[in-house]
Amino acid sequence: MTTPGEEFAKALAARDVAGVRAITAPDLDFRAMTPRRYWEAHDHDELLDVLFGHWLEPTDEVVALLSTSTGEVSTRGHVAYRLHLRNARGDSLMEQQMYYDVTDGRISWARVMCSGFVPI
Repeated sequence: MTTPGEEFAKALAARDVAGVRAITAPDLDFRAMTPRRYWEAHDHDELLDVLFGHWLEPTDEVVALLSTSTGEVSTRGHVAYRLHLRNARGDSLMEQQMYYDVTDGRISWARVMCSGFVPI
């Protein structure tokens, strides 16, 4: 059985909008830090804009979801995932760490730290 964090990572890697909506609460509290910016989202539209409008641009190909690892910090979930990406600048890796809470089976609170695109 996969965790909500793993489902989120799989949906992100597949660019699966319906999958992201299904695993996150409509009124989630999402904050993230990438190498150049802090991000916030409070609903699905904002979250999808962050994920697929800024983090993964249309020209970024997700070659593979290379790994996921999961755990818990007391009642809070944790997932780490690594993506192999390709775009006009070449191949790169991106790793993210997410801590999250689940309400009614969906991620309702999440904090993410991102490595950024690191050239291979």
